[in-house]
Amino acid sequence: MDVKNRLVSALQAHAANEWAVVALSALGNEHVVFAGNVSSGASSTAADLLRVYRLRQAHCREQGIEACGLAELIESLSAHDANDVIEGQPFLAPTGAVHAFWNSSGDLIGCVTILGLDAERGRRNLSFALGKG
Repeated sequence: MDVKNRLVSALQAHAANEWAVVALSALGNEHVVFAGNVSSGASSTAADLLRVYRLRQAHCREQGIEACGLAELIESLSAHDANDVIEGQPFLAPTGAVHAFWNSSGDLIGCVTILGLDAERGRRNLSFALGKG
């Protein structure tokens, strides 16, 4: 199963959550592509990600960036041991992005979807919101 289909399957299991429904809808766009490295995915500890995504949440609020699932991701990261390793997988599209987070057991623990960005603002905001700049 490819990376995108694995995420779709995991999101379907979380379909009772709004963040999963929004991510599934975004992933339905044929222009959304996996933008990570399958053989050596990006990972960090829950504590490091929690610190970073709390800052990103404040930035998104200040800039009016719609980041569905961000609050839920922060809640999920808060429930993990500080040293738990979490893997992130980015999926990008011309005007939005989906970033999935998996624990070391391979369970989806959160998914953040950025929607409605124009191309220029999208490049700036996506770089920040997805940890690439």
